[in-house]
Amino acid sequence: MNDSPLGWAGRVMEWLGFATRLVLVNVLFVAGTLAGLVVFGLFPAAVAATTVLARVRSGAGEHLVRDFVTVYRSQFWHVNRVGSIFWLAGVVLFLNSLTVLGPAGVAMLSSPIYAVLLLLAAVAGVGIIMAAATAVAVCSRYRDSVTTTWRTAFMLPLVSPVMGISLLLSLVAFAVVFSGMTFLVPLVGASVPLLISGWLVGRRLEGLEPPEPATA
Repeated sequence: MNDSPLGWAGRVMEWLGFATRLVLVNVLFVAGTLAGLVVFGLFPAAVAATTVLARVRSGAGEHLVRDFVTVYRSQFWHVNRVGSIFWLAGVVLFLNSLTVLGPAGVAMLSSPIYAVLLLLAAVAGVGIIMAAATAVAVCSRYRDSVTTTWRTAFMLPLVSPVMGISLLLSLVAFAVVFSGMTFLVPLVGASVPLLISGWLVGRRLEGLEPPEPATA
C-alpha cells in the first residue's frame, strides 16, 4: 500500500480498500479453483492470485479481475505441470498415512515404529506444503522450466533458513487463526496466506537476483 498525506480518514479508506481487494482476490481464487475442477484449478488460481496480490501490495491493483484471468489462462498448463509433483506427493503421503493407521485407525499408534512413521509422514507433508507455496511464488515471478521450478521450490526453503522458518511459522499461524475464526476462511482464507507467502519468497528471490549493471 502507498503512504499518502490524507490523514487518518484517508488511511482508513486505504485499509478498507485493501481489505476489499483481499476479499475479491479470495473470491477469484475460489472461482478459478472450481473452474479447473479443483485438481486442475488450484495451482493456476494460486499463481494468478499471488501475482495480482503483489500488484495490490505495490498499489497497482486497479484491474484485479482482468489481471487474474489473464495470468490464470496464460499460466494454466505450465503451472499444472509444476503442480503435478505436489499432487502426486500428497496422494502418496495420504496413502502412507492410511497404511500406518491401518483399519483400526489410531490403534496402531501404540507401536513406536508406526508412531515414528506417522511423524515422518507429517514432517514430509509440511515440507511438501512449503515447497508448493514456494513454487507458487516462483511461478508468479518467473517462467522457468518445470524442473528448474521444482529444484528451486524444494531447495530454497532449505538453503534460506530465515525464509523457510518464517514461511513455516506463517503457515502454522494461519492454520491456528483460521481454525479458531472460521468465518474468515470464505473472506480471506486463501488471499492472506498467498499474500504473505508470496512476499516472503519474493523478497528472498529478489536477494538472489544478480544486480543490474550500472548505466553510465
